[in-house]
Amino acid sequence: MSRLKGGAESSSNSSGNDTSKSATAFSPSSDASKDVREAIAKLNTAYPYRLTETVSASSNSQTAMPDGTRVVEFAAADRVHIKSTRKIGVDVEAITIGDKHYWNSGGKWTEGSLDVASNGGAEFAKKIGEMLKNIKYVGPETVNGIDCYLYSCTIDGSMGGQNWTGTARIWIGAADGLPHQSDSDFKVTNSFGGKSHIVYEYGGNIKVEPPVM
Repeated sequence: MSRLKGGAESSSNSSGNDTSKSATAFSPSSDASKDVREAIAKLNTAYPYRLTETVSASSNSQTAMPDGTRVVEFAAADRVHIKSTRKIGVDVEAITIGDKHYWNSGGKWTEGSLDVASNGGAEFAKKIGEMLKNIKYVGPETVNGIDCYLYSCTIDGSMGGQNWTGTARIWIGAADGLPHQSDSDFKVTNSFGGKSHIVYEYGGNIKVEPPVM
């Protein structure tokens, strides 16, 4: 990690320029907010990739989100496979291909349709970026064997009609400028709280095909 940039924390809330290609090497700028928001935005063109999220109960909430794991595979912008398992026994599996949506309930697949014009993935990434506040560059770290730069921030914003607050840490890859891990401790007002640990894996043979109906 000696070749990575160190130094004191920096912070900024100004907006950044267009996202560079995912293969471009990354180095922290003087604008920590720009660095993180551009890294999140690059997920919209980083296909194929997989994210694995582990959610556990948080000590800062009377009502805890049930423990579970969520795996999301993105083969392309319009080819997504989601599989979620909860300890309370509620499992979810869904596949989206173009404007077709398939979901599994009780071992049976059902087909429906989605409004592809909504560009949900891009809008979700944009919303997450807007909810991150007080973004600061912390320093270089290695996570999962990958050279990264660590950023810290707070969470404060509304999503899905609910107010979210908390803290988060995000590791951005030095080689590609993409998120490689994020850890957060969050609470939804008058609802649940939880801890989230997300690991991102890029490349590989990820294919999303329609299920056997």
